[in-house]
Amino acid sequence: MLEYSALEAITKGQGTVADWRVLVDVLNLSEQMARGGIGKDEVLPVCEKAQESLHKAAMRYQETLRMGLDGEGIKAIRELIEYADLQQGSISRSEFERYIQKTKDYIKSNGNLVVEIE
Repeated sequence: MLEYSALEAITKGQGTVADWRVLVDVLNLSEQMARGGIGKDEVLPVCEKAQESLHKAAMRYQETLRMGLDGEGIKAIRELIEYADLQQGSISRSEFERYIQKTKDYIKSNGNLVVEIE
């Protein structure tokens, strides 16, 4: 899966903005599913840790042009990916597609809260 290779590239010091974006997409979708009640109590705290780590990585990239995560960030992202897999496996494909659209709509309507890397 794409998120595993993105995390691996970042942990090996070969990560790109595209790899970071893949992980942010996993985070956003997982958070939407959790807010919708799918693993809410377990997943939301992990989403918060992952979001903080990805934000730090973005800020570091702006300064150094190197994508990286610290140890806590790697742990949080690994945990997030595991939960995201469980969430996706616990719902139908059509429900998953609805969450994808809901996530896209949320990002469009809350653009002022979105972190972009240039």
